[in-house]
Amino acid sequence: MTRIAIATLGCKTNAYESAAIVGQFDGQDVLVVPFDEPADLYIINTCTVTNRTDFKSRNLIRKALQQKALNPLAKVIVTGCYAQRSPGEIEAMGGVDLIVDNQSKLDIATILREGSYQFGDIMNVTEFSYRPVSSMVDHSRAFQKIQDGCDFYCAYCAIPYARGHNRSAKLSDVVAQARLFVDSGYKEIVLGGVNLGLYRDGTNALPEVIQALHDIEGLQLIRLSSLEPQLITQEIISSLQNGKKLCPHLHIALQSGCDSVLGRMGRHYDTGQIRDLVDKLSSSIPSIALGFDVIVGFPGESLEEFEQTRKLLDALPIAYLHVFSYSKRKNTVAASLPNQVSAAEKSKRTAILAALSKRKKELYMRRLINDQVDLRGICEAHKDGYTTMLTDHYLRAYLPGELALGSLECCVPTKTYLDGVLGQVEE
Repeated sequence: MTRIAIATLGCKTNAYESAAIVGQFDGQDVLVVPFDEPADLYIINTCTVTNRTDFKSRNLIRKALQQKALNPLAKVIVTGCYAQRSPGEIEAMGGVDLIVDNQSKLDIATILREGSYQFGDIMNVTEFSYRPVSSMVDHSRAFQKIQDGCDFYCAYCAIPYARGHNRSAKLSDVVAQARLFVDSGYKEIVLGGVNLGLYRDGTNALPEVIQALHDIEGLQLIRLSSLEPQLITQEIISSLQNGKKLCPHLHIALQSGCDSVLGRMGRHYDTGQIRDLVDKLSSSIPSIALGFDVIVGFPGESLEEFEQTRKLLDALPIAYLHVFSYSKRKNTVAASLPNQVSAAEKSKRTAILAALSKRKKELYMRRLINDQVDLRGICEAHKDGYTTMLTDHYLRAYLPGELALGSLECCVPTKTYLDGVLGQVEE
């Protein structure tokens, strides 16, 4: 029996691809084991969105190499976005048996079986690579990749160079994969991609995907991963408003609340459009959970520009923020821009927005409690006399007692509790 250990960094797209990698070994005599246990094959699916994720990727590679030192017959394979962007750095570490490009990662089992492989240029890839997945690795909800690549080339971002050009799955494959997940017992699917809003299959866009998945019997919740604000169309808003299975939650890649910074970033909208979008979403779905990605310390960001961002975020009815310090990525436009912000100043600004995020989440939870908003979710775990679930409004709910894991429950929030809310189950 071959023991396989796989470690995944980064986004939901990577999580889906790791499951697809493992799935390619189906039918073989294999056992998936924790990454820190002895194994015959170590696979690291890396990320390169920031310098920190590069560092984490290298750390995981070193851990695998330490395990290999105890078992010289073991193999170490590195793939993912860091591997795509920096294969030379990985090779220089020594001891890695195979570095696999992003397009070929889903064929690792075949590569090992056939023994021939040549590292490819992701920028030459034009077709979406689909491999069916029946189960995720250590996840209670299914992450489903339906789009890959990005052609926006924002000034700070290295991902287009690691993922290649925009490309999408066929709608028929999307539906087939979703049905496979449901047949495997999953009741919630998170739709993801590198730039999800760019999904296209002929005339079919994201709203058509949502409608097609609504028709799948047994699928109870559909969740969207991060979207670019300019790609949130009226059709998507209508889907959120009318779709009974679609979670009232959007995670929006805002990045800055200052027009001059957005311009330097190469973003395709301004703060006026953001206000209009949030107004539309809030008026259409009053209880919607809106989360924003925000980058602090982009080159040249002055205190006044940062304050514009803080004021905008403070004024908007958002539920939470994901705050990132700007990270210089090689071969991007922003890496050569003047007036780089110091690490100390970036940390200070991160702390300010983190405090704002905490306050916004508290206000959002209290609003849902006061309005007695129904929350739905799939029961995930038992903890200290409660059953926990991640609700459709992206809040952790704690339900009294030990309810059946995997069941869909509806509750009304009664008070804040730990990192979420206590819920009263509706009979």
